[in-house]
Amino acid sequence: MSHHKQIINRLEQVKCLLLDDMPIDSDLVEVLDIHLKTILEITPEQETIQLNSSPGSVIRIWSDGACTGNPGPGGWGTIIIVDGNIQELSGRSQRTTNNIMEMTGALEGIKRTPEGSSIILTSDSQYLVKGMTQWLKNWKKKGWKKADGNEVLNRDLWMKLDQESQKRNIQWIWIKGHAGHPENERCDELARKAITRR
Repeated sequence: MSHHKQIINRLEQVKCLLLDDMPIDSDLVEVLDIHLKTILEITPEQETIQLNSSPGSVIRIWSDGACTGNPGPGGWGTIIIVDGNIQELSGRSQRTTNNIMEMTGALEGIKRTPEGSSIILTSDSQYLVKGMTQWLKNWKKKGWKKADGNEVLNRDLWMKLDQESQKRNIQWIWIKGHAGHPENERCDELARKAITRR
């Protein structure tokens, strides 16, 4: 049984014990049910679990980010497919930018794969894909400065992405957003739902 299911089972037991030890209060029952529903909405896929792949298999990662205002509340969504098994992840930040959420979605997916993995990572963020495939090398050579001499924005995330990517073989692919790619659309949905999650 997963850690997530164990927590839910334990909470159900606590609810039953509370209701057994006191007169039935419809308001209390409603409050308990709301809290349990909230926990159930935090799906098992959001747990931090390490994915394992068969030797020679390629892991597919799709990621996306969204922001309400820029900066503003933001969310990220990621799908990982390993040997036919699908894991969905999402998260939020109260004050962030769209680019940070795009980068975070990719980073969170990569971190959940074993070192040495072969990965195809697909994103609709040109900022992310060009950063990892075209700009990163020169930024590092120039001490994390851009061509105009200014500091690279989001340097901490670029460094984390670089560090994790060096441990894996990653092919970065850009696709146009909202163009009918099911996985991309799902990542967008996960990211937008995460923004409103409390």
